Amino acid sequence: MPLVNTLATAQSPYLRAHKDNPVAWQQWTESTLTRASHENKPIFLSIGYHTCHWCHVMNDESFSSEQIAAVLNEHFIPIKLDREERPDVDSVYMLYLQAMSGGRGGWPLNVFLAPGTLDPIFGGTYWPGPWDEISSKTGRTTKPQGPEFKDVLLRIRELWAQEEDKCRRAGADAVRQLRDWTTAKNKADSSPLHQGILCDAYEYFVDRYDSVHGGFGEAPKFPQPTMLSLLIRMHRYMRIKEKVDLGDDRKAADMAITTLQKIARSGIHDQIGNGFARYSVTADWSLPHFEKMLYDQAMLLNAYLDAWLYNREANNFALDAVRDIATYLTNGPLTHPLGGFYSAEDADSIAPDNPLTKREGAYYVWTYDEFFKVLGRVPGDIAAAHWNVSEYGNVDPQFDLHHELQRQNVLAVKMELPELSGVFGMSTESLEKLLAQCRDKLRENRESTRTRPSVDTKIVACWNGLAIGALARSGAAVSDVDPDSGTKWLEAAESAAEFIKTNMYDEATHRLTRVYLDGAGTIPGMCDDYAYLVAGLLDLYEATFDPGYLIWARNLQETQNSLFWDEPESGYFSAGSDAADHLILRIKSGADAVEPSANAVSVSNLLRFSAMLGDEHLQGMAIRTLDSFGKDIITQPYGYCGMLPSVVAATEGMRTIVLVVGKDANEDAIRDMVAGVRSVLLPNTTVVQLRVMPRDENEGRLQGWLVQQDDIFKIIIATHETKEYDPDVTVYICQRKECGLPITSKDELMKVLEREGGKEES
Repeated sequence: MPLVNTLATAQSPYLRAHKDNPVAWQQWTESTLTRASHENKPIFLSIGYHTCHWCHVMNDESFSSEQIAAVLNEHFIPIKLDREERPDVDSVYMLYLQAMSGGRGGWPLNVFLAPGTLDPIFGGTYWPGPWDEISSKTGRTTKPQGPEFKDVLLRIRELWAQEEDKCRRAGADAVRQLRDWTTAKNKADSSPLHQGILCDAYEYFVDRYDSVHGGFGEAPKFPQPTMLSLLIRMHRYMRIKEKVDLGDDRKAADMAITTLQKIARSGIHDQIGNGFARYSVTADWSLPHFEKMLYDQAMLLNAYLDAWLYNREANNFALDAVRDIATYLTNGPLTHPLGGFYSAEDADSIAPDNPLTKREGAYYVWTYDEFFKVLGRVPGDIAAAHWNVSEYGNVDPQFDLHHELQRQNVLAVKMELPELSGVFGMSTESLEKLLAQCRDKLRENRESTRTRPSVDTKIVACWNGLAIGALARSGAAVSDVDPDSGTKWLEAAESAAEFIKTNMYDEATHRLTRVYLDGAGTIPGMCDDYAYLVAGLLDLYEATFDPGYLIWARNLQETQNSLFWDEPESGYFSAGSDAADHLILRIKSGADAVEPSANAVSVSNLLRFSAMLGDEHLQGMAIRTLDSFGKDIITQPYGYCGMLPSVVAATEGMRTIVLVVGKDANEDAIRDMVAGVRSVLLPNTTVVQLRVMPRDENEGRLQGWLVQQDDIFKIIIATHETKEYDPDVTVYICQRKECGLPITSKDELMKVLEREGGKEES
């Protein structure tokens, strides 16, 4: 029976986008893999994601081609996979491709597999489609370099037909080498981890820092928010300046904050519509790759919040960025009406001059005439100077590979208000008001006359965990300066958590489903789903002091431990024991990718739990996990920015700030003291609130669970219950099972927090 395309029934929007291809795409299922084995046909596995630009290009050029489909359908079993649904499968074959190609990788990830064993026999990323079809359809005259995809297919078909045994041996050998390599990497190292590792990472970043444009290294440039947060926090770690020679200990934060300023003014920041694109094609951040990812928004929200808390007076730009991103998340295209967040906005959108064609960035860019038609001459002149709008466009042709951005302008701040004031003879206040009006007009025009990029409407548990945590932290932090926004952001975080609990979580088994799209999917949660959601719930607890979030997080942590923990060597596998079928490897990674690794987030979670709940077993698991990656952390600390804060926490000890609310406490006094704690950047610190007299039975039950977790909490509550007079709020700062003297004055509290890692002076 001939193959037919089955993607119309897929849950993933990325897969469904290929349902009309002439290629007879199959899904990654038991029946498909069995058929490949029975027919002894190589599997062509193509892995991508909804907002991947080059995935769209290859779809247009190759997967929509009848001549490509004829070869694929007759000689291969073609399988299409969404990497965001199955990161476990993607990571295995990406590891193979990178090993085969000297570290190069990317998407689409295309790999040929031996039927039965699923061993990889050849792979690559984008291959051009048939040139005769491309040239006739597009009018291009320059043929892309490298082999055409059809040539690759014919060569693999020939090799399989003539030298199947050789292909199988090569695949088996590749898997054996990968398994040996991953096994060696996963063995714990005896070298002790120490804070001096941060000095090595710092020196690496100093050497790669771009002092002109901000950021690190050369193009393409990614924001790297995990690294930026590490640099901002670096000199705040308790007593680290006494142990690590960082020279000018503010240099680390200065590099990060300058980078965040440059990014906020740049082309990867949507200057009129909120949110940030994934990365910049250019070193000066001027030309974005236009897709907007949920995880980027969440991580950048955390980084900008850190920059603001580092120095609230000096870094108002960071608060503006916090508001920008939080607005995008709570009032933008990624918001599900019932709570939860969609995955991404596409890079490509319908071209205004050709409704049948999609072009990268079409929704965001402006010709000179379009810009002035919306704004008029005088406001347009000022706005054009501010956002670098040129009659001939501002995109460097060398970066416009497909000539899609000719005479187009990407808005990015070039001239700041003081310079504009000098040029146009207006006050900065008047200019600020005028530019706000221009921004509103451009946004209204864009929304009313253009088609917004498509949205990948998958709700992925791990990325929602990131968004929950970032919104919870931000909502709590701004509550003293912008209570309405703070409340809105916290409500969005709580709504997303409730959505996941209702739709993607099994109360009986404490297990997660990875993806929701018009109903929960069948793919079980991966390690990053548990790790990121636990982190988000811990942040949500600290923002609301609702112990219910802490209990849920603890249940998820126990499930993660049972499904993913590597008992012989420690650390967590990316795929659980319940999802490892048809995986040639179970990978365990500690290094950062675009996001921090699941192991990095898990170590932080374990240390936070141990500080909050006095659980020494979880602390031991955290230290064992750090040790399991010790050799790589020591040799390449710059690749482990997500884990380095935990190295400090494990050696110095976490701090816990315990806020004890008195029996008859004044709510304004409570808010004031809590706002003080939230107004400063406190790395490796957890915050717990206890009420001497819970407000209702449910709060009493939940707090009772919390108090029973740690003997220190029992002693504190017992002490306050016997007092005739109890202050509104008493603060204890505890570390390594010892607590300091009680603090009842906000002024006294702020002095202590600033001394131990709080406010940076202007």
